[in-house]
Amino acid sequence: MLEAASVSFPLFLMKRVRGGANMKQFKRMFGKDAAVAWMLIAPNVIWIAVFTLFAIFYSFYLSFTEVDLFANQFTLVGLDNYTQSFADPVFTKSIVNTTVFTIFTVAFSMGIAIVVAVLLNSKIKGRKLMRAAFFLPSILPIIAVAQVWIWIYEPSYGLLNYFLEKIGIGDPSHPFQWLVSPDTAMLSVIIFSIWKSFGYNMVIYLAALQGVSRSLYEAAEIDGANAVQKFFRITIPGLRPATFFILITSISGSFQTFGEIYALTNGGPMNQTNMIAYYIYQYAFEFFKIGRASAVSVLLFILLFAITIWQWSSYQKKED
Repeated sequence: MLEAASVSFPLFLMKRVRGGANMKQFKRMFGKDAAVAWMLIAPNVIWIAVFTLFAIFYSFYLSFTEVDLFANQFTLVGLDNYTQSFADPVFTKSIVNTTVFTIFTVAFSMGIAIVVAVLLNSKIKGRKLMRAAFFLPSILPIIAVAQVWIWIYEPSYGLLNYFLEKIGIGDPSHPFQWLVSPDTAMLSVIIFSIWKSFGYNMVIYLAALQGVSRSLYEAAEIDGANAVQKFFRITIPGLRPATFFILITSISGSFQTFGEIYALTNGGPMNQTNMIAYYIYQYAFEFFKIGRASAVSVLLFILLFAITIWQWSSYQKKED
């Protein structure tokens, strides 16, 4: 039966594509000329299959187990890893921290990016240099630039406290403990993340601005529209596809933030900057509780998938 099916399926395909353009399309996809193309994409397909799809399903399996790495034992524990995670106040704290971080980072990085993009899209001197300067932080290694910001935030001789004292903010005898104080640690990480991410968003908006027709602005000027009206009535609607793309990637990236926390605060002080990705790292590589880390990873995957679907459906409704 299997042999018959294997023979009949290609014959079925041939009947479906017989004649005209469909036959040519079939040959392009499965003929000899396509062999080179399939060979070229094979490494990427294998990479995705092994390191993405397999990793997702294997993490899902591990989330129901208790793993003893030293004895190489896997014991099924059902939903224990999930229930323990929800009962852990540190996990709850990491969700709250991640949500707060995401809201402020995404909102300000997108807001600053769109304003800077509009300004740099106009004819001003040095705009090419400024574009490069704003984009540069987004491609620099996060660990390297984090060391610079640690020096900026340093209480005794850091640049930030120095400038604040010059304008009369702060007390030299009691300087701001930016990365150490529970009151300012999260703010410090958010500022750093905005500085590092808005340049990438700016480039996306700059590219999108090239697709907004100049005739719309000219027609608006004839109708007497001012700069603010043109910005909100023409520019913002014209950037909607770019905004949707940036919103999805920014939210997904913010919920997976790890490098900033690892380099600046290690989740402290008192878990004030502990986020979901760092929480997963701690349980996997510090506490060696692979099952617990996998359970939280699955929860993060489900959360991001749900957010993406919701954003996509909302965007489609607005477009319709």
